[in-house]
Amino acid sequence: MERSVSTRRHEAFPLCWLVTGTQSKADAEIVNRGEATRQNGNKARFDCATGMSDPPGIHSSQSLCVDKTADNETTGQTEETVPTSTCCTQTGNDSHDNWKGVEIQQLDTLGVSVYHLKHNFLEEEVFASKHIKTGNPLSRSSKIYDIENLRGPAGVIRKKGSNTICPLDGKMGAAYVHCLQGEDHVGEATHMLSYSWDYSIGDVVDTLCDFCLQNNLDPKRTYIWICCLCVNQHRVVENAAHQMTGMIAASQVDFFSIFGDRVKRIGHLLSMMAPWKAPVALTRVWCIFEIFMAHTTKECKVDIIMPPKEKGSLEQDVITSGGGINALYETLGNTKVENAKASVESDRLAILSRVDSGVGFHELNNQVNDLLRGWMLHVLLQLVETRENTNNEDYVNFCNQVGAVLERNGEHDAAMKLHRAALSICETKLGEHNESTATTYVSIGWVLYAKGEYDDALAKLKKALAIQEAALGETHPSVATSLHKMGCVQLSQGCYEGALAYFRKGLLIRESVLGKNHPDVARSYNNIGSVLDEMGDYEGALAKYEESLNIKESVFGKNHPSLANTYSNVGMVLEAKGDFEGALSRYQQALVIRESVLGKTHSDTASSYHNIGSVMDEMGDFDGALLMYQEALVIQQSTLGQSHPSVATTYHNLGVVLEKMGDNEGALVKYMDALAIKESVLGKNHPSAANTYSNIDSLVNRKSDTAG
Repeated sequence: MERSVSTRRHEAFPLCWLVTGTQSKADAEIVNRGEATRQNGNKARFDCATGMSDPPGIHSSQSLCVDKTADNETTGQTEETVPTSTCCTQTGNDSHDNWKGVEIQQLDTLGVSVYHLKHNFLEEEVFASKHIKTGNPLSRSSKIYDIENLRGPAGVIRKKGSNTICPLDGKMGAAYVHCLQGEDHVGEATHMLSYSWDYSIGDVVDTLCDFCLQNNLDPKRTYIWICCLCVNQHRVVENAAHQMTGMIAASQVDFFSIFGDRVKRIGHLLSMMAPWKAPVALTRVWCIFEIFMAHTTKECKVDIIMPPKEKGSLEQDVITSGGGINALYETLGNTKVENAKASVESDRLAILSRVDSGVGFHELNNQVNDLLRGWMLHVLLQLVETRENTNNEDYVNFCNQVGAVLERNGEHDAAMKLHRAALSICETKLGEHNESTATTYVSIGWVLYAKGEYDDALAKLKKALAIQEAALGETHPSVATSLHKMGCVQLSQGCYEGALAYFRKGLLIRESVLGKNHPDVARSYNNIGSVLDEMGDYEGALAKYEESLNIKESVFGKNHPSLANTYSNVGMVLEAKGDFEGALSRYQQALVIRESVLGKTHSDTASSYHNIGSVMDEMGDFDGALLMYQEALVIQQSTLGQSHPSVATTYHNLGVVLEKMGDNEGALVKYMDALAIKESVLGKNHPSAANTYSNIDSLVNRKSDTAG
């Protein structure tokens, strides 16, 4: 008897897991990425014009000024004369005359060289000045608002131009940058700095010097538009005295257009963020505005920069202390530009309204996180390079730790390169039975699994398990980790009983050694729930997922990808039970976390798109389902390759939707694409291959009946 299209079997998105745990001894958690076929219902699824904060002002109808001093600060400097470097300084009418004939737009985008910031501004001017409240000399650790407090007497910056005529408005009192001369000191800005006045001057200068060093730039020809020096702070103070702010000080000025034009003309925004785990800049609305404007200006490039000392902090937080990927997730999960503050409430509301009506908070959070994530991975690879010649067990462990972070971020090839470098040292210097050798086999097996090479992955994990049991004993947490990874591979291969046995054995070890409220125990519950789900025991699966969620929420909070995994798995069960609205809600919860923390191009994010497409299909929204599946496919092909089982799953489900839409020829093409991958990677006897065979057979028979 012919089956209707509505009951045609879909594919489960390949089931996968999360790499966590201390150092490189990572655990596995089902993330709806590996392959598993659901039988129920013939369908299976998957799982800164400036930089800081305070009241801006406009010093003329032609140029913007923004005061970025910290809220409620009352510090400042004495009235003593600020030492100057005569080789680069102009005063009085000399400055005004020097800029005659220069267009206002050029004057508005002049920058101070990195060389000048270090050797003249910091070492000659700042170091020679004193703090007005304490009388102590200013130093590298002095904040920008210590150097120039706009709520107090003139400081280092205003004193520089106090006797100089501003070339923009012809009045006495010029911006710091307009007091400089000589191309080693001043020139057309090559970069705009987004920063906070709460940062220390030493960190700002060190960050810019490091940026030049890392990018082979000449500090004398790298000119920075930095608001404290390039905005006329005399006018800021004057406007503040009249209760003016940056956007309403002069009605004839279009604040957003002027700033956007400046960003476009400079073309390169450097967003300084520190500390890396909780960047101050992300709490200040003006810094958010700068990133927003740069993000929406196609001609502008954006780079994250951090003080060199933050590299050491990153290494300590992510590697040395064993924080691993969770340290990064905590930072990314806390990115909430909508919570940014400003000392002038009207400024905050106006800027956030502009962001909300433009790209939106969610998209801007994701953009910032993409930049942070890229910086972190770049720094980690730099740290690996500094250790390349050590060739010892510490280097092996470091490679495996960094590799685990790279793998979780979808950088499978880069992760495998590090793990194989570690294995080479293990084989030549540590021996086959060393614990670090076992850990390296686990790491390699994990990447092989992520790439869909299940047989090779299982072989490496079994090899690691034998070493661990002999060296550490059968009840060691590392043994439990290997057991769970093997369970994940078995589940992806369709061996549900074998997977369940591995998961339960690992759970017993964890509960005994780690306690029942440990996050690794939560992952065990999640994985067992996934097997029960695939075996049709939906109530049992939901119970395990709830146990998992309770632990995770107490340990990780609300924004960790591990919660997204379980949210997705709960959604799968609800979908199987026919609760499509409930399933969609859970899938969307997972998507929000994954887009924010992992990024829009991560394979787990593709899993969420796929899951949403699946439930849209169930709800009869075929066009929406088709769009979600296509978005998932693009990411999968890019991150996992053309022959990954996940790609096959998406081809299969695209075929199902096309068949429902009446495009039988298109459906058959997708089914055949899916089958080719499955036969090659999984084998002809895999349940997923059988699923596609069944759909092809049904479609061909139905076409024959119609033709007859």
